[in-house]
Amino acid sequence: MNNIRTTRAHEAMEAYLAKYYKEGDFEKADFWDCAEIFEILDDAYEITKEARYAELIEETYERFLKDRGSDWEYNIYNDDIMWAVIAMTRAYFLTGKEKYLNTAKHNFDKTYARAISDDLGGGLFWRADNRSKNACVEGPGAIAACLLGKATGEEAYYEKAKGLIDWTVKTLYEENGKVYDCIGLDGGVNTWSSTYNQGTFIGANVLLYLHTGNEIYKKQADAAANYTMTEMYHGGIMNNEDTGNDLIGFKGIMSRWIRLYALTFNRPEYIDWLRLNADAAYENRNSEGLMWTAFGKKTEEIYYDVFGPSAALAVLFNCI
Repeated sequence: MNNIRTTRAHEAMEAYLAKYYKEGDFEKADFWDCAEIFEILDDAYEITKEARYAELIEETYERFLKDRGSDWEYNIYNDDIMWAVIAMTRAYFLTGKEKYLNTAKHNFDKTYARAISDDLGGGLFWRADNRSKNACVEGPGAIAACLLGKATGEEAYYEKAKGLIDWTVKTLYEENGKVYDCIGLDGGVNTWSSTYNQGTFIGANVLLYLHTGNEIYKKQADAAANYTMTEMYHGGIMNNEDTGNDLIGFKGIMSRWIRLYALTFNRPEYIDWLRLNADAAYENRNSEGLMWTAFGKKTEEIYYDVFGPSAALAVLFNCI
């Protein structure tokens, strides 16, 4: 393990926690912000094996349930729930604590049941009002299903994941690896692409490949990874997705699935690309040690939304 990179990642985490964290709570983090920050704790523990991160996972889990309950049906955003399912199922694999898995499985099953439909040929609705089907829930839904399939041994979860990815490929995907954003009930497609949707599509395809050995999933992961690095960023610094409440954390999500892809298929050039971005973010940190989500820009001495600085933090861990 690269000691310099590990030291930097630990240092960045401590700065982030000092700024935003108290007793399991991340300041002003909403449901999905907290779920994704939870995943960064998963990353940190998985990659470094430092016991401190297992303790933070436990604290964050207990506070999450205290503040948001153990049944999340009240949340109209199906993708939010899938993110929390992923975070807690990963925590189960890392710690062996059944309560994480039980919470995840309960909420996945209820959310999948309310979101899946035959409208537009399949797929999950983004929200409980059933107005559009978005890549932002299909990819996470497929990942969550794969993880639950592995955790429970129930093949039905993998079948759900296959269905979501097959529908995404038919409806929101180009063969060059570009993942579209969404389709409305009127059939209109938004062809915008984001690191979030690219990353989760890559991750779901890798997990399906690892389970099935079917080369189509590797082909799709190859195309999406190549499109993300070479077409969206030309192998350079990720300096966008730096406005709004949601976009600012997207690149951190992508980083963990690009890492899984690179390690699974021996593609070190993708780790090198993450390292290029991690180095830029680290060099541009502010006096508090925080790194803004536009990695090539100097981080200002202002208050940043809790989600924005999390993206660089995820990249620093996932390039170790």
